[in-house]
Amino acid sequence: MKKIPFIFAIIISTTITLSAQFSGGSGTQTDPYQITSKADMEALSDSCFYGNYWSMNKYFLLMNDITDSCDYRSIGGFQNSPHYFYGYFDGNNHTIYLKVSAQSNILFGNNLGTIANLRVTGKSYEAGICYYNGLRPSDATHPYSATIINCSNNATITGIAASGICSVVVGGFIKKCTNTGNIIGSTVSGILGLVAAGSIEDCVNAGFIRGTFVTGGIISMLSSGCNITRCINTAALEGTENVGAIVGNLNGATTTSITDCFYDIQMCKYKAVNNQDHPGVTGLPTHLLMNELAR
Repeated sequence: MKKIPFIFAIIISTTITLSAQFSGGSGTQTDPYQITSKADMEALSDSCFYGNYWSMNKYFLLMNDITDSCDYRSIGGFQNSPHYFYGYFDGNNHTIYLKVSAQSNILFGNNLGTIANLRVTGKSYEAGICYYNGLRPSDATHPYSATIINCSNNATITGIAASGICSVVVGGFIKKCTNTGNIIGSTVSGILGLVAAGSIEDCVNAGFIRGTFVTGGIISMLSSGCNITRCINTAALEGTENVGAIVGNLNGATTTSITDCFYDIQMCKYKAVNNQDHPGVTGLPTHLLMNELAR
């Protein structure tokens, strides 16, 4: 029996990966790929890794909770990787259990697509949902939405830039996201870590936050302009410097707009931004803050 040349073996392996059918579906909006297991999530990771634009215009639907401990290469690569997630992942309000042990194994790595209606619990490093959300400058010709909407984290998050939802945001939209997990690290926040641009709306932190450098209830550090509206922090913070109930450090972000945001003055001993009052942010006692949450 003749051996298959090595290069052809790679091509065959890659083709099999890219043609994965998961647990059903064809990947269209009306017939999304069905995700039912840890193996399906790993197949999605592999497909994005072996084909950079493979997920473009593809849809994925989580059919049930995944209770296996998910700890694998991030979907869409990580940090400076050329691989991104461009598709639409609908968590269908189901939960994925995480047991992330390495920085490069965050659930989603680089997101230029949409992640929606997803819940996570367990343990993760740096972020609960994804590491990076926003524009890839060299890819401006490719359409993207870079949206994380209606997602929640209940996992314990540790790391250098640890955040409940996403560590680095350089554009896109973060909407209706919630953190109830404990966040512990250096530069930490309930929802987002380092933010350079984007729109953050209707997000709530209810998890305990403890940082050693920058600590924010919603965002740790803003380095440029950003629109933040109707975000609420109900939880306690612990930090040594650059601490804020909503934002830890504005870092010269003069074009930032913060409106209709609130925090619990009975739970959080720090003020709105850099432990200072800030226009658009109001501290309220617990019983009045509950009224804002109910709106």
